[in-house]
Amino acid sequence: MNIYVLYIHDDRYSVPTIDSFAAPNDEEAKRAMGHRLGSSPHYFAIELWQDDRIVAKLSRGALDGCGDAAYQMRS
Repeated sequence: MNIYVLYIHDDRYSVPTIDSFAAPNDEEAKRAMGHRLGSSPHYFAIELWQDDRIVAKLSRGALDGCGDAAYQMRS
């Protein structure tokens, strides 16, 4: 299992909330990130990190009007 960190951008706070969790791979971690973004109307963006590597960014606009979240990937 790998440890991932979410930086959750919430319209109620000026700094992101940080949450960590374990997942077997990046794809499972991105699924968890999408579920987390959809879990509150106050969350407007989430960054997914593993150690010092950014895995993906997801914003609320990417979820509007589509069934699957669109991820911005960085290498």
